[in-house]
Amino acid sequence: MELKTLFFATAMGLPTSYAAAESDPLDGHYYLHGAMEMGAELLLRKDGAFAGGIAYGSAGGNAKGTWHAETNTVTLTTDPASRPPKEMQFSPRGHRNIEDFEADLPHDKFFEPVRDNYVVQMTYSRPPMSSDFKPVYAYFEFTHGPSSQVLLSSATPGKFWLPYDPQRALKKIGFGTSEHSGPTSWYDVLPTTRSLIIGWSKPKNQPISFEISEEMNLFAAQRFLRNNPDATERLKNNYPLWLSYDVIPPNIKPIDLYWQFKDGSTQQTVWADSSQTLLTLPFDTTRTLQNIGMRPQGSTTAIQWFAVVPSDRWLYFGWDLVANENENNLGVLFDDLQLAIEPNCLAADFGSGKACFRRR
Repeated sequence: MELKTLFFATAMGLPTSYAAAESDPLDGHYYLHGAMEMGAELLLRKDGAFAGGIAYGSAGGNAKGTWHAETNTVTLTTDPASRPPKEMQFSPRGHRNIEDFEADLPHDKFFEPVRDNYVVQMTYSRPPMSSDFKPVYAYFEFTHGPSSQVLLSSATPGKFWLPYDPQRALKKIGFGTSEHSGPTSWYDVLPTTRSLIIGWSKPKNQPISFEISEEMNLFAAQRFLRNNPDATERLKNNYPLWLSYDVIPPNIKPIDLYWQFKDGSTQQTVWADSSQTLLTLPFDTTRTLQNIGMRPQGSTTAIQWFAVVPSDRWLYFGWDLVANENENNLGVLFDDLQLAIEPNCLAADFGSGKACFRRR
């Protein structure tokens, strides 16, 4: 892989670690240590502005914007004017025919659109960079008997188990930041629910928020766990609960989506909201979908075409905003960069292991 390609790729999802925050103010002039053959400087100003520069061989770049520290992480937000141009890139992730949904349709409303439509599902491809957050209490209320609570933190495993008793079904889930003041928000749980996916998000400079992303009855939970015999056995006496970090996708410019059929006809729809994950077109038994095409609205660039298997009804695509490599600007590495606050180190990983920004 070319070095330039490597750095643009790593910019899309830098892993971070978290440690105890320094007590000293974080503003100052930092220099990068521990990144092989790479040089970088980072200036954090007291007023919340930052400026950064980076060089690797003949490539380099600069960025400026704002920074903020929260819990044990410094996050950089670059000014739009200083960001290198980005292009929308799409990649096929999978496909299913209508027969694949026979077992899911009676139990999962999410797949309901496939009954009468072709469905394109768009998923933001960037790996999640979840924020560290202060502990939060999850409260569980049942139809009978005492309630219970669990302390959640960023160190909580992605799945945990809540004891199940058929005589006292789970009725509500609440979340709060204090053990004694109780939950600040409640969510109703269906009586037939046996497993839940709890989504959480932490927008910059905003409180953490939770929601119940999905509820599964016993049949759906068994299907979900069918390849894990131990978990399936444990389901008999427990509610499996998943904690899922909700990636907040960036805003996008409208995308023209082309549905091209074998008879030569083409229909067009517009995707303009990055939070909209499903795009549909009514299914017609007299026509066979042959290709899906995508292009930014108003662009003169070539349409990206993807072949469709004749029996396909649900198509999965990943998408991301990727810096244009022709710009040769490594300033993109500062875009939404998260730095773990460690003693004498603002830690990051630019693709070759941990590196530190340190003050001289």
